[in-house]
Amino acid sequence: MGDLETHTSVLSPEISRVLAAGFVEEQGSVLLASQAHNSGYTRAADTDDETGYECFINHLHIKGLQEALEFAQRLHSNLNERCKSGFAVIVAFDGSEATVRFHKIRPGQVWLSEDLQGCEEGIAVLTSN
Repeated sequence: MGDLETHTSVLSPEISRVLAAGFVEEQGSVLLASQAHNSGYTRAADTDDETGYECFINHLHIKGLQEALEFAQRLHSNLNERCKSGFAVIVAFDGSEATVRFHKIRPGQVWLSEDLQGCEEGIAVLTSN
């Protein structure tokens, strides 16, 4: 699926490398190439929850909210440019650290609760079709 373009901004070199590494496809799942090595621990074929699998593999902990939001926006843009499927990019912030993850949008599979009011963390979701 190729390398991704990165821009000069608030992204740390580590997070910029994640974007630059691009994506890989594995058994119908789209994974961050930098995180795909973790897929050996949990294979999509071992579960009926491809969405949960992608969220497990495709997550990064980022110290600052500004960097997490910038990463999420670029990730969302890169996914839309390179993949035909719709995606959800999710940012959760607990007040000190953010987690950014993504998954393909699949019929009958959801990762987030529909009632985000009950979440203790702040949640932002970027979706595409």
